[in-house]
Amino acid sequence: MQTASQDLRAAPVPGGQPPVLRVRDLTKRYDKNIALDHVSLDFLPGEVHVLFGENGAGKSTLISIVAGANAPSDGYLEIGDKKGAFQSVGESQACGIRAVFQEFSLIPYRTVAENIVLGAEPLGRFGLLSKSAARDEARQLIADLGFNLDVDARIASLTRGKQQMVEICKAFRRPPRLLILDEPTASLSEQDSLALLELLRRFRANGTAVIYVTHRMHEIPAIGDKVSVLRDGQLIATVGADTEEDELIRLMTGRQMSKIYPKPRDPVGDVGLALENVTLAAERGVTQVRNASVSVRAGEIVGIAGLVGCGKSELAQACFGLRKITGGTLRIKDEEVRIATPGQAIDRGLWYSPSDRRQEGLALNRSVRENISLSSYSFGPLKGWWNKPARESQLLADLAGQVELDPGRLNHAVGDLSGGNQQKVLFAKSLGQEIDVFVFDEPTVGVDIGACLSIYKCLAALSAKGAAILLVSSNLPELMGLTHRMLVMSEGRFVAEFQRDDYDEHRILEQFF
Repeated sequence: MQTASQDLRAAPVPGGQPPVLRVRDLTKRYDKNIALDHVSLDFLPGEVHVLFGENGAGKSTLISIVAGANAPSDGYLEIGDKKGAFQSVGESQACGIRAVFQEFSLIPYRTVAENIVLGAEPLGRFGLLSKSAARDEARQLIADLGFNLDVDARIASLTRGKQQMVEICKAFRRPPRLLILDEPTASLSEQDSLALLELLRRFRANGTAVIYVTHRMHEIPAIGDKVSVLRDGQLIATVGADTEEDELIRLMTGRQMSKIYPKPRDPVGDVGLALENVTLAAERGVTQVRNASVSVRAGEIVGIAGLVGCGKSELAQACFGLRKITGGTLRIKDEEVRIATPGQAIDRGLWYSPSDRRQEGLALNRSVRENISLSSYSFGPLKGWWNKPARESQLLADLAGQVELDPGRLNHAVGDLSGGNQQKVLFAKSLGQEIDVFVFDEPTVGVDIGACLSIYKCLAALSAKGAAILLVSSNLPELMGLTHRMLVMSEGRFVAEFQRDDYDEHRILEQFF
């Protein structure tokens, strides 16, 4: 069985052909801020060109200009007979460019099929829209891509991972000359990530140029041919995709890193969290979790792995009162509890951090300061009848330092921050009250490696202080690097458990199916 870390670059890159796209001296200014600073790159046919850098490095600005969603302040693009800048997304698409961004462009209450064909709907007799033709086309495309999607399901009922698949289907509906993929596997399971990477191999062999943005370092040598590293809007270097991880991190951050994952400490204490034969209420479109048992001791990090939709996120949500437990027991520090609301969970010393920070974890139009301190006013050191400005300022300074967040951003709206900094805000929010048990659901999804390193350090520090941590992640290397042990969930049940000394990617992945 092939894993996502194995080499999928078997097809040779065509040599001696002119670039599909030339980028010359692209610059983007926002008032006095320079988001992109005279960047020049060539994107070749049949080549996967990885863009790598921290959030805010300029990657999103670059691809938004190439996709026609943004206009450069200076510089130009060349593709075919076009030389200049795109005035719209439609003009970019007319030149054969397709993009899949992190932020989806889906209509929630339309079906999968309707979203896939949107804008170029097939017509039937008398020139009328043909729903059956749309469904047939969508079903064939989904089969070709190897995804598992119901063409009649409404987007609003799908998990974020499934929605990501729909976005990818839209991009692949017409064979592109240049394909832009922005963190395409961030919300996908290992199986669906493999399907996507195999698909890229086919397009690569056909001469499609690919711009691939990822923070998952194990994907770079698996799929990439070359890597361009951006930092502070500037192109730092373009190197081979087989460049060592430590060197890529040095180029990205400007400093040497000793290692990515801090090794978890060995000593663990009493059980902090225990789920015993837990069954959750079935919901439409959601896998029912059945007879799930897992325990986490103080100082221990226990991982849950599995495909998107296997039930792992639903189990995590149940610990926080967001899903109804219909059978079994939940224990916190050896006391059986019934959690019906998040407030009850926090009172018991348990915190849950959701996978979708923008929709479920943060108030994007409010400041960083308000987001971090909000829960502390009800459950933490700021609780009381009166505001405590001095205590709040000290608390915010301490929490910002723990997550390595620039304190100068405390008064900024969270929605204006990069994804990595938003995740740091969400993490800091979890540290604002006395908590002994943490449940983190996809804590580094869509986050650059610099922010990941900060979050990993925080997880290690919490573990060292005796916190019990349940870590749900679709990033298998992350789970293998951070956890003391790992359980695999499939179709709502735990099917395997691995101790750290026995971790083997191939054996773990075999249990997913």
